[in-house]
Amino acid sequence: MNIQRTLSVIAAVLFVGAVGLATAGTEMASLRDAIGWINPRGVEAFHAWLDRVAGGWFWTYIAEPLFARPAWLPFGSLGLICAGAAFSFPGGGSTRQSQRRS
Repeated sequence: MNIQRTLSVIAAVLFVGAVGLATAGTEMASLRDAIGWINPRGVEAFHAWLDRVAGGWFWTYIAEPLFARPAWLPFGSLGLICAGAAFSFPGGGSTRQSQRRS
């Protein structure tokens, strides 16, 4: 299986996940809420781990604003990156053009 097909499948899965998160519930859920559905103490545990590893500035300026964004945004962004990377690799099924001169 080539890298182009793999990235295309990953992009499709991420796009489907983004649409699923965008349509779940009656209103737009933040990433903090979506993690809370999976693990109620997930955000607090991540905050404690991030304070130990990177310091408080990383939580304040990078992680906390990310958690305020819609839950579908990270999945959609990663899907867009994977789709762009898949299209930038050369296709394996292309035919070779003849070099005949007229």
